Amino acid sequence: MTTRNLGSLGSAPRSFNTFNLNPIEPTDVFKFSIGSTRNINLSLNNISTGDDADLKLFRDVNGNGILDATDRASGAVSSSARGSNQDDAINVRANAGTYFAEVSRFAPGSSGDVSYDLNLSATTPTSTADYSNLLPKEFVLGNLSADVTRSGNISNTNTADVYSFSLGLFRGVNISLIGLSADADIRLIRDSNNNRIVDAGEEVARSARAGTTSELISNITQSGNYFLQVNQFSGSTAYTATFDQFSTPFA
Repeated sequence: MTTRNLGSLGSAPRSFNTFNLNPIEPTDVFKFSIGSTRNINLSLNNISTGDDADLKLFRDVNGNGILDATDRASGAVSSSARGSNQDDAINVRANAGTYFAEVSRFAPGSSGDVSYDLNLSATTPTSTADYSNLLPKEFVLGNLSADVTRSGNISNTNTADVYSFSLGLFRGVNISLIGLSADADIRLIRDSNNNRIVDAGEEVARSARAGTTSELISNITQSGNYFLQVNQFSGSTAYTATFDQFSTPFA
């Protein structure tokens, strides 16, 4: 098991690309600290085709700086173990302390080396200026050719959900977030450099109304690939996200 010490993790994403796991070294650990309550965002993506890797987050409960049996028994914070080479993501509100992000090879689903990319950040809770800046493909909607509705939940243990979709030529979409019992926001992103990080200029639109008011992003008509983020602002709420597809006239 290889452990990399990242030091203090902040809002600026840290990226580790084309890392490898194998039967001899099946686990990588990334150690980091946060100095105050933050939203820890982890995105495991670009897992090699035909392989599988999983993601876990632990807290250093005994303060020895090593991911050990005590941390695994009583310091588990969150995990993501989606099948095949689907992206894994963790988005959780956490108190100040030292943490370990563990990437592990899922042996029954993999043979030989498993390559992956890992992005990490720690953003500010209850700040619309500091949403999660990572773009895992948690929910893949594909090319929108009809209306789509999805339901989910946002809370301190899942502070963001990310939907990926595309629009073809002469297609448009209106996106709404309804059924809120606490404050959640949405924003639309085009990842122009495909690095799975929200860089400057890649946010297309957002809706961040106060309280439980429904959110709306309307009249998106430019063809291409998009990500929709649903972000917690405060509290815990179920939600329904609707993607109302429509045709646009020929130019």
